[in-house]
Amino acid sequence: MKPKIITITLSTLLSIILWVYVSFSYEYTRSIRVPIKFTDIREGNAVSFSSTKYANISLKGQGWVLAQISYGPETVFKISTNNKVGVQRVDTRIAISENSWISSSLSVSLITPSEVNYKIEKMSSKDVPIRLDVYLKVKAGYGLVDEINLNYDSVTVSGPQSLIKSIESVSTQNYEFEDVDEKLSTQLILKAMDYITFSKKAINVVYNIQKIVDKTFKDVPVEVVNVPSRRELELFPPNIDITLRGGLNNLGLMESDSLKATVDFNDAFLDTLGVVTPKIVVP
Repeated sequence: MKPKIITITLSTLLSIILWVYVSFSYEYTRSIRVPIKFTDIREGNAVSFSSTKYANISLKGQGWVLAQISYGPETVFKISTNNKVGVQRVDTRIAISENSWISSSLSVSLITPSEVNYKIEKMSSKDVPIRLDVYLKVKAGYGLVDEINLNYDSVTVSGPQSLIKSIESVSTQNYEFEDVDEKLSTQLILKAMDYITFSKKAINVVYNIQKIVDKTFKDVPVEVVNVPSRRELELFPPNIDITLRGGLNNLGLMESDSLKATVDFNDAFLDTLGVVTPKIVVP
């Protein structure tokens, strides 16, 4: 029984292989859309404009050859600038010869657009700030207790002079975080710009989110500062209670002696009501 099953299986596989071979030997027409890549750009120059980013090509050839293009490495349509600068125009039919992947076994029945306009100009670079495009919503009773921490707050942008001049900042992609109830550390990808390169593609950001609580520090001594010689100032009461609102973790590490309360002698001297508000310094 087993030899019979093996024979049937082999026959089926051979039939499939033969069918695929015969099918791929026929000629087919396939339309593909490939990105345009400009080559032979003089050092220090860059593309600042192109009338299109893609070329639409209808190819005719054997199925085997078309399959290699469709399922092989990413294909680009190369257009040589021939080291020229300024506004240029190229016939895409002429540019076909620069693309070795369009072999002699293939024929191009149609390519659009028929011509591509582009501009080459001098490059420049500068540093610009990074702007966060982030929507952050924390859970009720929680909050941001520190400044947002970024590993980089600026980026170097490089590209055509005319475009670099108009760039004031670089934004991250849009991100949304909801119901956050703990420290959030994440990577933010910078939003790409046409014809512009960045010195870095992403940044790391930390949002210190903690539960918001109140904590009272009792009997904090009030210190009088800027007291002239032969003068003194008596305060009543000499100690005060201070209630702070902040992150649970931050307040949990603080003690009364880590707070400082001061009264400036000059403020008390100029006061006419006999009441002065101390200044509180929180670490």
